[in-house]
Amino acid sequence: MKTFKHICAAVLSVASFSAVAQSSVSSYFLDGSLYNYKMNPAMKAERGYFSLLIGNLAVGTRGNVGLSDFIYPYDDDKLTTFMSGTVDQNEFLGKLPSKVRMNLGLNETIFAGGFRAFGGFASFDLSIHSSTSVMLPKGLFEFAKTGLQNNSYSFSDLSLNTMNYAAFTLGYSREVIPGLRVGANVKYIAGLAHANVQVNKLNVELNQDHWMIESHATAQAALFCDADVTTDDDGILDNIEIGSISAPTAHGFGIDLGVEYDLEQWVPGLTVSASIVDLGKIYWKNMLSAQSNESKVEFNGFNEIEYDNFAETFEDEFERLGEDAADMVNLYYTGKKKGGTSLDAKMYIGAKYEMPFYRPLSVGLLYQHNFSSFVCNRFDHVRGYVNVAPIKWFSATVNYGYTSYGSSLGWMLNFHPAGFNFYIGSDYMITKVSPQFIPLNDLHAHLNIGISIALGARK
Repeated sequence: MKTFKHICAAVLSVASFSAVAQSSVSSYFLDGSLYNYKMNPAMKAERGYFSLLIGNLAVGTRGNVGLSDFIYPYDDDKLTTFMSGTVDQNEFLGKLPSKVRMNLGLNETIFAGGFRAFGGFASFDLSIHSSTSVMLPKGLFEFAKTGLQNNSYSFSDLSLNTMNYAAFTLGYSREVIPGLRVGANVKYIAGLAHANVQVNKLNVELNQDHWMIESHATAQAALFCDADVTTDDDGILDNIEIGSISAPTAHGFGIDLGVEYDLEQWVPGLTVSASIVDLGKIYWKNMLSAQSNESKVEFNGFNEIEYDNFAETFEDEFERLGEDAADMVNLYYTGKKKGGTSLDAKMYIGAKYEMPFYRPLSVGLLYQHNFSSFVCNRFDHVRGYVNVAPIKWFSATVNYGYTSYGSSLGWMLNFHPAGFNFYIGSDYMITKVSPQFIPLNDLHAHLNIGISIALGARK
C-alpha cells in the first residue's frame, strides 16, 4: 500500500536517476540485423532465426538535463543538491531549459523467430515494453529554489506518463514488384500498467508564512489487476492497494506498416524506406480517475537538502523533494471507469546509398517522429550514418543524431556467421559519469544487445 504522494515521489526519483528504450535506430541500415522489422515491417532478416530471452534487449534513458544540473560540489569533497544555500540560484537556473524532459524504459523480446514462407518472410515475437516520461516546467525549480523572493508564481505543463504492456506480434513481408517490398505486423497487446498525471496550471501565492496553491490537474491510472482505493474524509485520494493478480484486464491491438524500395535500376546503390508503427490502442477495464477542484491547498514550501554524506544518499533526498512537490496538488478521487489509451505511434523515413567505388561502404539518413497524445512523449529525431560490411558475417555502423532532447553519438557491431547472430550497440554514448555510473552532462544513455540462433542459408 502506498499513498498517492509516495507514488509521485517514487516516480520523480526514478525519472531523475533511472535508466527509454526503443528499437535501436543504430541498426536501421545495418546488414544482417534481425529486428529491423520492429521499425519497418518491410525489412526482412537475411536468414531464418530463433531467440529466447536474450534475443533483443534494450535499456536506456533520454533527457535534456543531466545529473550535474542538479548536484553540486562544495567544501572540496562533498556534494549537495541545487536546493542547498551554497548553490547560486542564477548558476542553477541558467543551466535549465524551459521544459525539463526525461524519458526512461525497458524493451525486452522474450522469444522471437523468423522464417521464409508464402513467397516472403514471416516473423513472430513476444515482448515486454515499458516507458516512462516526465516533463517539468523550469518555473517549478525556480519556485523550489528562490521561494520567498517573489510573492507569486504561475506555471503550467507539468506531466508524467508511464505505459507498460506485453505484445505478441505476427509479421510478414514480401517483394510485390522488382525492388519494392512491403510488410505489416499485427499485434495483440495485454496492458500491464498505465498512469498519466497532467497539471495544466499551478498558481502559487504567498499568504503570511505559507503558500496557497490553486491547481488544475487530472490523473488516471490503470493496472492489469483489481485495485482498492481509499480516500480521506475530504475525498482526496489517499491509498491504492493492489488486489489479487489474475488474468489481464486490459487488452488491445496494434498494427505496423512499412515499405522499402531498392532503386538500383535508376540510381545504383540507393534504397529508400518509410514506415509507421505502433498504430493501436489498449482498452483498460478499471481505470482510476482523480482531479483537483477549485479549492486552494496550503503548502509550507520545499525543504533545503544538505548532507555531508550526500553522495551516498542522493536518491533518498530526491525522493524527499518529490514528496514535497506532491504536496502541492490535492487530487480528488472520481471513481473507476473503462477507458482506452493509444500507443505512441512512430514514423520512420530513411534513405541509404552504397558507395559506387566500394559497395560494402554506405551512408544513410533517417528521420523519426513520435506521435503521442502525451506532450512529454513527442519528439523528432534526425540521424546520419556511415555503415560498413567488409565481410559477409560482420557489419558495423557509426552514426550521429539530433533529437528534441539533444544530440548523440551511436554505434553498433553485428556478428552474423552461420549458426548465430550477435550484436551490441548504443544510440547514446555516455561521455562522463558519476561514481554511481549516472550520466553527468545529460541523461542520454542506451544499450541494445542480443543473441539469436541463425537458421538456414543467407538469401
